[in-house]
Amino acid sequence: MRKKPMFPYQESEDTDISDGHRRNQRWRYAIRSLVPKLTKFIVLLLMWSFFTIVLITKEPHEIARFCVAVEPKKLYSSEITEEVPRDEIELTLKGRIDEELMGNPDFGTESTSSVIVWLQIVDGDSGQTLWESENWTVYLVESETKSMTQARHLFEVSEMESSNNVLQLAMKTTSTNAESLFIELDTSPVDTSSGVIYAFLLLIFLYVLIIWDITDRTFAALITSSASIAVLALMDSRPSLDTIVSWIEIDTLMLLFGMMIMVGILSESGVFDYLAVVAYRQSRGNPWPLLFFLCTFTGILSAFLDNVTMVLLVVPVAIRLCEVMRLRTLTVLISIVLFSNLGGTLTPVGDPPNVIIATDPFVTKYGINFIYFTVHMIPGVFISMVATFALLYFMLRHKVDSIAGEQTRRSIRTLNKERAKLHAVTEIEDKLREDISKRIEELENEQRNKQDSGFLKPVPSYIDTLAELEVKHKIRNLPLLIKSCIAMGFVFVLFFFNSLPFLKGAELPWSAVLAAILLLVLSDLNDFQIVLAKVEWSTLLFFAALFILMEAITHLGLIQWIGDRTVSVILKVSSEYQLTVAISLLLWISAVTSAFVDNIPITTMLLRLTIQLAKNKTLNLPLPPLIWALAFGACFGGNGTLIGASANVVTVGLASQHGYKITFMDFFKIGFPVMLLSIFVVWMYLLTAHSLFSWH
Repeated sequence: MRKKPMFPYQESEDTDISDGHRRNQRWRYAIRSLVPKLTKFIVLLLMWSFFTIVLITKEPHEIARFCVAVEPKKLYSSEITEEVPRDEIELTLKGRIDEELMGNPDFGTESTSSVIVWLQIVDGDSGQTLWESENWTVYLVESETKSMTQARHLFEVSEMESSNNVLQLAMKTTSTNAESLFIELDTSPVDTSSGVIYAFLLLIFLYVLIIWDITDRTFAALITSSASIAVLALMDSRPSLDTIVSWIEIDTLMLLFGMMIMVGILSESGVFDYLAVVAYRQSRGNPWPLLFFLCTFTGILSAFLDNVTMVLLVVPVAIRLCEVMRLRTLTVLISIVLFSNLGGTLTPVGDPPNVIIATDPFVTKYGINFIYFTVHMIPGVFISMVATFALLYFMLRHKVDSIAGEQTRRSIRTLNKERAKLHAVTEIEDKLREDISKRIEELENEQRNKQDSGFLKPVPSYIDTLAELEVKHKIRNLPLLIKSCIAMGFVFVLFFFNSLPFLKGAELPWSAVLAAILLLVLSDLNDFQIVLAKVEWSTLLFFAALFILMEAITHLGLIQWIGDRTVSVILKVSSEYQLTVAISLLLWISAVTSAFVDNIPITTMLLRLTIQLAKNKTLNLPLPPLIWALAFGACFGGNGTLIGASANVVTVGLASQHGYKITFMDFFKIGFPVMLLSIFVVWMYLLTAHSLFSWH
């Protein structure tokens, strides 16, 4: 019992000191919490101010575009009237250009058809040529072709000594026929020496925003892509709005959009919940068989459905199974998302990096279709799944069962923090607070019952649990399931047989959209807003912003810089080992970088490098093995850390909603060893298949 003070004022004085100390603590805590928020606000505001001022003061840089016809034995010349601020002109020619000879001009001969291009300065009065640049020889394909290819060259321009002098573009052809060419003439090309530095800074800024979760990743991509356009504008190369829109890979967005609609409608049938119950029944309530079924089920379906969507559907059911069987929820969820990323590697539609690769025009032109892609990925994915599950069992065989009381207390603390972030200003936030409060009440009641009883209740029997799950999780709409299977069957038929001559137009994006429309017709939904609500618009916007950012970085010269150094490394080894070195570099570089950075921008950047390596005729490397190395590296590398893949981030968000916090280190301890093992396995597979046996 507290001792009564000798003098009355002592109680008041002690109370005042205690209250003042608490007030000081609250002030210090408020200030400490305000510093990161204020820093974030200032940095983002400065970035916004930077690209806003630049974009409203710099007009778009227009590139001169025109067609010419160069006749045999005749000189073509055209006056260049635009100002040349840096004494450099970048010229792009499009036509029936021989890309192989352009990549390796030493194989060109005098009899090869070509167009010779140069710049010259002519006296405006006498017409006398005062200066000529070096000649650029553009080799032409001998046969007629419907597709246009391009070649690019940077000319150094001599200083004009008199305003009366005229700068001209001159061309002549060695062909016996008139040659039609489309020309893009840029009088203010980007200075790539400094552009590479700016590109690195932009990427670092994006990755800092994403890695430290400073802001939403979609907003981070938007603000960084806007800044990249401003950087180009400062270098007098601001692209027009039409050009920026053309940078967005609509094919990729179409494919994701169509698959999101189909999976969203399919989920309403309850088939995913039912399949989880089937997995529980087949495992007979044993933890490791259950984990095997959940991982296998998730991995197989992730190959044909987007893995982000798969974890959205499987994770809530897995959490319920873990709570019923008293398993360590975090361990099970991490294992599931690891297999989602592994399985998504199998097909061009399973993982966002594969979508980016499979829809690239150069890759599709090479003949890498759905079947070709899948067949070459099956061995590596299958062996990696087996090795991964063996590693998980070795690492976690004593860590699957949870201490239920501790897990419940941690869940309640996590949910209380999530509820404190919501202020119930909007109807959505009010509903979220209500859901979180119900979840906290449920966990507190469970914890209270355990404390009252004095001991942990036994795990419910297999029969009782199965009966409960079968009642709650069953097929809710059988007709909708049948209709969804019809649409899914249609899209898979198009995916597998689009290489047939009479199905050349059945490209992956159109196949997905047409199947989605078919499912909308069959399902006869009255409210289309419900369907649109199932589309992950933030993901689509994130993709669009990344496409713009990566194209801007390409214009700044970063891709060329990386490609030149990679080629130089490969050229240092003998020709018989160049494919082995190229596969190894692409696989490990893409894996390690994708582990610590989201694999979507890494894939976009390294795909350009892969295509550049395949086009280099000095190396003469086949494209398919390089594509497989990039796909394996980007997809498997996403398992390395929490931020490596989109599915990882989605799983963390879902777990947090249910009161389970997955930290960076929780994921890293399991995911990084799995990533290293799986990459080593596919490394051996690729070297055996392509370096040893030349499967390609």
